[in-house]
Amino acid sequence: MVLTLQHFLVGVEGVYFGPSPLLKLPYRGVSLDSRKDCNGKVFFALKGKRFDGHVFAVEAWQKGSPLVVVERKCGAPCVVVPDTLGALQRWASSLLGTLAPKVVAVTGSSGKTTTKELIAHILRSRFRVHKTEMNYNNQVGLPYTVANMPEETQVLVLEMGTSSLGEIERLSLIARPHVGVLTNVGRAHLGPLGGVEGVRRAKGELLRGLRRDGLLVYNADDPLCNRISQGFPRTFTFGLEKGDVRGKDIQISQERGKWYTYFTAIGPWGRIQVGLPLLGVHHVLNALAALGVAYRMGVSPDEAVSVLPSFQGVQGRMSVRYWRGVLILDDSYNANPDSTFWALKTLASLPVHRRLALLGSMLELGEESAYWHRWIGERAKSLGIDWIGTLGDEAMGIAEGAGNACWFADHSEAAWSLANELREGDALLIKGSRGVQMERVLEALGVE
Repeated sequence: MVLTLQHFLVGVEGVYFGPSPLLKLPYRGVSLDSRKDCNGKVFFALKGKRFDGHVFAVEAWQKGSPLVVVERKCGAPCVVVPDTLGALQRWASSLLGTLAPKVVAVTGSSGKTTTKELIAHILRSRFRVHKTEMNYNNQVGLPYTVANMPEETQVLVLEMGTSSLGEIERLSLIARPHVGVLTNVGRAHLGPLGGVEGVRRAKGELLRGLRRDGLLVYNADDPLCNRISQGFPRTFTFGLEKGDVRGKDIQISQERGKWYTYFTAIGPWGRIQVGLPLLGVHHVLNALAALGVAYRMGVSPDEAVSVLPSFQGVQGRMSVRYWRGVLILDDSYNANPDSTFWALKTLASLPVHRRLALLGSMLELGEESAYWHRWIGERAKSLGIDWIGTLGDEAMGIAEGAGNACWFADHSEAAWSLANELREGDALLIKGSRGVQMERVLEALGVE
């Protein structure tokens, strides 16, 4: 079918002010930013703490938006609604009902972005896939992703994030997933969510919208994932120790200048060798989740494994970079105690001259922040990391836990110290929460 703006008007449930012939135009997606491409796209005038999209509604129309969605009439063809964000979410739900793609939703404390990307990459071997781009995984980003999916989409792969209770429930009810993926339940957003039990409740909200005849794919090694899954009728599990598909014989090696994580995937199909062009033991779990989803959606393990070598990792998530003969593990995008521990384990496993780690503050850990920062310092020391540097006020606890570590007040100071410390043949891990902007250290070093 060819969607028109008339279909949009019905789905968004607003009051239209404009010429009738305009509604015969084809629907081309939505725009949320008048500075970007608006041509042919419906503009939603969203409101935030520091902006009001209504200020730019007429500008968006002048740049090619056929109509704008607003909460009050303006000098452009418009659809007036009580709440523009609610209207965007309502349209996303309506569009999913009309186009009816299979929906795969991924959430978890860590690994969800890479898992989402792996799932989409494998499924593209068989289906027309649309997926969440960048970190568009919240109340705005998810409906925006849905609203811009092509009409021919067969599988929609969505990432769901949260920093407060109720968010994933809302996203899940919008998306109504056919497949839900739970990577893990860990120590992220402990402050806003009220501790680990709050994190479990938040991630468990995925099941609120997951269809009862749908499939829950989850980490069988994670006790809290097991608690969430209790009573759900259809499941498929993955893990290193337990699960319907398990990863064994993990090895990390370098071939022709590129790093690979190899492992054996043991599942209903038997045993199959997997070569993952990513660095890190934790990525085995991400790949196992993706293999499980693909298998239950009709993609054979042989077919799935055959496309993995062409997978491109996600920038800032254990991506490999080089600087003056030094291997850089750029895991700067975000951090929590679990993901930081896995990153340190990967660093410790590398066959390199020396292993160095610059670790930034892990934010939103609430009252447990001091404990977990010190815990990471102790783990880094026990893993035998040769040099440990820290950045950010909270990260002082990492330095205390490690005992013999450096603390830096700012990015430039850390970069200057690293420039004098690093030697050819070393490996450096860079990791910290998004708010610490650890990538600025790499920029200051001149890492390409």
